[in-house]
Amino acid sequence: MLRPARMKKIQILVLEGFRYEIIKRLQELGTIHLTDYSEKLADPDWNNLLTPHPSSLNIRKIAALNIAVNRFLDLFERHDPEPKEGFIKGVFAPLPPKRLETKEVYGKELIDTVDDSIEKIEREVEGPVKELEKAEEEIVELERVKGLLDFILPLEIDLSDIGDSEFVSIFLGTMPKEEVEDIGEKLKELTNGNVYLGVEEAPENKLVTLLICLKEQASLVLANLRRMSWERIEIEDQQGRPKEAIDSINKRLMALNEEKIRKETMIVDIAKRWRDELERYQELLMIERQREESQSKFAKMEHVVAIEGWVPEDSSGPAAQEIREISHEACVVALSDPEERDDVPVQLKNPRFVRSFELLTRLYGLPVYNGVDPTLFLVPGFLLFFSIMLTDAMYGIIALALGLLLIRGGGRYNQAIRDGGIILSSAGGATVIIGALCGGWFGSFGLKLFILTKLQVFDPMVKVTTFLLIALAIGLVHVNTGVVINVLDNLKRRQMWKAITENLWFLFLQPGLVFLLVGYRSAGLLFIVISLILLLMGHKAMSMFQVTGFMGDVLSYARLMALGLCTTGIAMTVNVLSGMIYAAGSIGIMLAIIVFFVGHLFNFVINAMGSFVHGLRLHYVEFFTKFYQSGGTEFAPLEMKFEIVEIK
Repeated sequence: MLRPARMKKIQILVLEGFRYEIIKRLQELGTIHLTDYSEKLADPDWNNLLTPHPSSLNIRKIAALNIAVNRFLDLFERHDPEPKEGFIKGVFAPLPPKRLETKEVYGKELIDTVDDSIEKIEREVEGPVKELEKAEEEIVELERVKGLLDFILPLEIDLSDIGDSEFVSIFLGTMPKEEVEDIGEKLKELTNGNVYLGVEEAPENKLVTLLICLKEQASLVLANLRRMSWERIEIEDQQGRPKEAIDSINKRLMALNEEKIRKETMIVDIAKRWRDELERYQELLMIERQREESQSKFAKMEHVVAIEGWVPEDSSGPAAQEIREISHEACVVALSDPEERDDVPVQLKNPRFVRSFELLTRLYGLPVYNGVDPTLFLVPGFLLFFSIMLTDAMYGIIALALGLLLIRGGGRYNQAIRDGGIILSSAGGATVIIGALCGGWFGSFGLKLFILTKLQVFDPMVKVTTFLLIALAIGLVHVNTGVVINVLDNLKRRQMWKAITENLWFLFLQPGLVFLLVGYRSAGLLFIVISLILLLMGHKAMSMFQVTGFMGDVLSYARLMALGLCTTGIAMTVNVLSGMIYAAGSIGIMLAIIVFFVGHLFNFVINAMGSFVHGLRLHYVEFFTKFYQSGGTEFAPLEMKFEIVEIK
């Protein structure tokens, strides 16, 4: 409980013919963390015995099938989207997750089954998708042309005349109003007056223009106009006047949209028949891919596969027995204790309630193997610090209610949400107790009730100095706890010198100061001298920094008092403002209620976040640094983890 789970190294030699069955069984067991043989094979001694196991030929096929499955699921989602839950509903009141029953299919049978299904779906959707894409492309083009026609609507011109004829060229374009005279003069200069420029008002402070010039001058005119502010409008394959063309396009768009709906309906029908099957295949292929990729960590001899990994000590015996049974005893399974040079993966092992707080430990980093797991110490410290800094029973009730809603909501289906709910509700419960003892019920608002007044034993706003001393005393106990854990851990590791010289000086210094203060001078000086000797032995020139560092650590716990007073002070300010507004009459009553609830909600959110952050900071910076070694590798066993599939 105070250390990660004990691990055993497991080494397996099995005939190549049983390789797949062994991998599958290891995945079903979900208790073995595989290690990569490649590092070991860099050693010439091992390289003479073993060679890297080749990658599975099925990986590339599985990857291709995965791409195809995902492509069809994306297509179905685009045309027949499944309902999505919002964030709030997903956290507090989610629907039960989708579950799809299926028989267990794996290996070649799975690959062939998925391949056949992909071919069937391809044949079904190929026609509708191509026709739908063609219709959508035409709709986009017609909408573009329609926009241009709307722009030239003021021009009464037959669109079939646009372009080149035997003697003249006719163009459409736009230009800014302020440029019309300059462009007109330029055109006359270029064509010796053989040009016609018709203009009509258009949106965006522009003019739509009709330009007619001699055919042999067209290229010269266009080349010069491109260097000016004139922009050409190109409309092809349209007949009649702009309004007639727009009517024709609208009819075509109506027909295309009807065609689009028919094709989308066909795709939706295909989606309803195949979506669940594809989602089953998606998860089964993921598991199969993990199974196939895992063998790249193996080594081999001519007919033998070598597998190595780590297994929790309490699961090692059953795992070894399962491997022997699945291979019909055609294997060798060896279990051994870790050696000092081994990089042993870490699996935290705590009681059920404490396990939820592992989330906070992981934010800092996993302990090294054989190191101290600080989660059990973090739980009481975090709950106490959070409750002291929030210091209001009503805010605690809100946190407790929110935590319970998380547990009863998304926590039923999501372990991370459940852990968050347990942490929040526990912190809320602790805050109710501390808040009641400090008389915090929306500040002093609740103290108007006699029964709540009787619960108060301490007023932080009155006894500020006492509050500060309590905070520093808590800090001193917390830091001492970290030092004691460090000493005991070093003794357990048989590192006697570190146990004596690292932080033990701090434990001798405190009784020395106490003895001096109460008048036992000799005893006090003895403890202080021992403390100084240990300090100099362990830290030499850095001794002074050790002293100031520990002083800073203890003083840092003054934030417990500071944030507690801040929460109470803001709550009382909200109450005073509400009371002042309340006295302003009927309108004031409504405003006072709004100010009261919004103010206290703001105070709760801000200070709950502050309590969470600073509660963790006191552990990560002041407490963990005394004994905690992070940097462990997480225990990640080969396992079968399905989200929606349920194997019959």
